[in-house]
Order: sequence, then structure tokens, then C-alpha cells
Amino acid sequence: MNAIPIKKLKKPDPTTGQMREVFAVPSVAIDSPQGKILIPNPSGREAALFASLEEASEAIRRAGFDYEFEGKTTYTMNEGAGPRKSATVATGTQPLEASIPLLIEHLKEREPSVAANAAFALGALRAGQALEPLLVVLGHDDPVVRKNTAEAIARLGAVAIPHLKQAYEKALSSTHKNAPYIRLTIMNSFLEMLEQGSGVAYSSHYLPLAVHALNDDSWLVKAQAALLVGRTAQAIEADKSRQATKPGR
Repeated sequence: MNAIPIKKLKKPDPTTGQMREVFAVPSVAIDSPQGKILIPNPSGREAALFASLEEASEAIRRAGFDYEFEGKTTYTMNEGAGPRKSATVATGTQPLEASIPLLIEHLKEREPSVAANAAFALGALRAGQALEPLLVVLGHDDPVVRKNTAEAIARLGAVAIPHLKQAYEKALSSTHKNAPYIRLTIMNSFLEMLEQGSGVAYSSHYLPLAVHALNDDSWLVKAQAALLVGRTAQAIEADKSRQATKPGR
């Protein structure tokens, strides 16, 4: 997972005109009721400005990335879970959570790029209230929407697992043409959990489903299920090796 660079800059204060320190973070732009908001992403082409390093790092952590500042990488995704502040950009916009209802509505848009951006943003915000709307677009016709949906659901963690299992069972018995896409996206959600570092902890919940999917009617689902089983096995073995080499063992 790429670390996002934070750069300290000097910018004139729009109110006083005096120079002040701000912290710039590469971001992608999403439309919201408050106007354009910027969500940290290593491939972002715009910069979100934060009033402090703490606010910048918090926004990056919420987006699911580590960060690099003045030559040092901080692995925020390994930190313990605790209360998190609502990040606000230095220009004075409202907390990003205010855009969640509109982003959920954007999931229904016919234009795939709009739905894909909305799914990405909801994942970056870890919007728990978006779980059910995200489940609705698991079988979207557009592969980018499905990819972003898988990533977004994966970021919601353990709470999403029973819903994914239920959606899989429903799609398994469905004759709808997009049912295989639903099963495929569910496999991808579990793969994303592995990528994000939480898959091993959840593996006992999803592995039986993945093994079952090895016999899926769709070769795409079979392929992703095989990849999921293989990578989970590798991750479990790597975790065992790390545990075995810990001091005192």
C-alpha cells in the first residue's frame, strides 16, 4: 500500500494575508453539497490543504493509507483503533461526513464514473451507513464501479462480513444475469480485506464460502475464489511465521 507524501508549505491566509504553514496532501476531488471536497489518495492530482500535521495525517488514515513526512514513513493503518476526529480541510469546509447522503444518492447514477467515484469516496470515509446501498451495486454492469464497491465494503471491516455472506447465498440461487458479478465482487471484497491487512482475522468467516465458490458456474468467480484461497493461505502462514519469531517464543 502506497504511503501518501505530506508537504509543509507556506501560504497566505485568505483573511489576514499573513503567511501561515499548511500541510498539502495529494487527493482526488469529489462533488458534495459544500462544493468540491478532496479525499487523500496517492494518485490524486489535486492537493488538500490542512492547518496541521495532525489533521492531515488523520484524513490520510481515514482514507486507508500510510503517510510520509520529512523522510519518515508512518504506518497509520497499524495503529490501534480509537476515537477519530472529523477531518476538515484548511480552507474551512464542513466535515467530510456531511457529503455522505449525497454520495449514497450518487451510487444510483446511470453514469458509471459518478457511481464509481461515489463508491470510492464512501470507502475512503468508512461510511458505515453506506453498507446497504453499496451492497445494492455489488453486481453493477461497470467493472470500475464493482472494484470501488469491493474496496469500500472491505474498509468497513467485520460488520460487512455477514451481509456479504447473505448476498452471496442470494446471488447463488438467483438467475439474474448479473448474479455472477455479485459473487465476483464479494470475492474481491474479501481479497481487499487481505490487502488492507485484516483478512487473516476474518478468514474463518469467509474461507468456507470461498472454497464453495471454487465450483461456481462462472469461471471468473472460480478464478477469484482460487486467488482468495491461495492468498489467504499465504497470509496465514506468514502470520504464523511472524508469531513464531516474536521474542519469548
